[in-house]
Amino acid sequence: MKISKIPGLGRFGVFIDDVNLQTITHDEWMEIGKIHLESLVTIIRNTNLTHERYSSLIAKWGENRYSYDATLLKKYNESNFFALIMRALNDDATMEPRDVEYFKMVQRIMLNSNSSIIKVSGQKDENGKPLGLFAEGELLWHSNESGSLTHVPGVSLLAVENVIGSATGFVTTTDWYESQSDAFRSELDEMICIHEFSPGKINPGLNEVQDSIMYGNMCPVNGIEIPLVIQSPGGIRGLHYSVNTISSIKGMSREESEKIFSIINDGIFTENNIYDHWYQSNSDLCLFDNTITLHRRLGDIKKRLCYRCQFDYTDLQSEPYIPYFQEPYISKYIQNINDIVTTVGIKNFKLPELK
Repeated sequence: MKISKIPGLGRFGVFIDDVNLQTITHDEWMEIGKIHLESLVTIIRNTNLTHERYSSLIAKWGENRYSYDATLLKKYNESNFFALIMRALNDDATMEPRDVEYFKMVQRIMLNSNSSIIKVSGQKDENGKPLGLFAEGELLWHSNESGSLTHVPGVSLLAVENVIGSATGFVTTTDWYESQSDAFRSELDEMICIHEFSPGKINPGLNEVQDSIMYGNMCPVNGIEIPLVIQSPGGIRGLHYSVNTISSIKGMSREESEKIFSIINDGIFTENNIYDHWYQSNSDLCLFDNTITLHRRLGDIKKRLCYRCQFDYTDLQSEPYIPYFQEPYISKYIQNINDIVTTVGIKNFKLPELK
C-alpha cells in the first residue's frame, strides 16, 4: 500500500495506491479508516471494486444513515423505510404529494432494494427520466445534510462509468481556522449559523422534481441553528460551512453576517485548501469527511455514473462522537441521534448517553 499527499487541502488529504480492496483484510481496512479520520479526504485509486464489496467495506466503519429517514418514518408511523416507498409507489392518498415524489425518486436512484448504495448520475432512461441523484446542472460547494444537527459525518463516492472528464472537488476549513488570531477564533467558536433551503442554490439547473426533494437531504427545516465551529469524528476542529444553506449568523443582521461570510470565503476558497480530483479511472474511491469539509462536482456528467454511501465512523471510534462544544446543541444532538438510531433501527452504534 502506497500513501502520498494530495496537493491542496492544506495539511490534509491522502492518495492510497497499490492496494487490493477485493482481498484486503478486516484489520487492513480498519487501518485505512484510521488514516482517513486524520486525513479528512482519502482517495483510493484503481480499486476495481464490485458494488457488493464496496458497500460491505463501508459498513465495517459504520452503517449507512440518512437523518431525514427517521423524520419520515415517524411522520407516517412506519418502522420500515421500504414500506414507505411502496406506499408512495401506490400513490397513498394519506401521504403529502411532496413526500410521494421524494419516495418515488429515492426508489429510482437506489441501486436496488437491498442496497445502501445511491446512484449519482447524469444518465437517463428512454423517457428522459433521471437514473441518479444530481442528474444535471452544476453541483456547487456543499456538505450533505448540512442543515441537520445530526448530519451524517462520512460520505463515499465510487466512480463506476464514464467519469473521465469530470471531477469531484474538496475544500478543507481547518488550516484557515487555525491560522486566525485567538480573539477571532473565539468569536468564530461562539457563532451559530441559521440554515435555510433555497431551491436551485446547491444544484442550479436541476429539474424541479429532483430539486423539490433535495430539501429533505440538505435542509428539511428552515431556520435550524447549527454551530459554525464543530469537530470531525477524528477530533479535528473546523467550520461546518455549507455555503448554500447557511443564510445568516444568529444575533447578526444579514449585512453583518455577509461581512463574516466574505472573510471566511476569501480565506478558505483558495488553492491552498482546494483539490479537484479529475478522474483518470472508472474505479477511484473517494472517502470524505462531511462535517468540516465541503465537496462539489465539475465537468461533463451526461453519461457519468457513481455510487454513493453515507456512513458513520462509529466502529473506528473508541467513544461516542459528539460534534458540538456548547449547549444547548450538545444536549439536542444527543437526544436527536438517540432518536434517529432507535427509529431507523441501527444496531451497531456508539450512542452518547441521554442526560
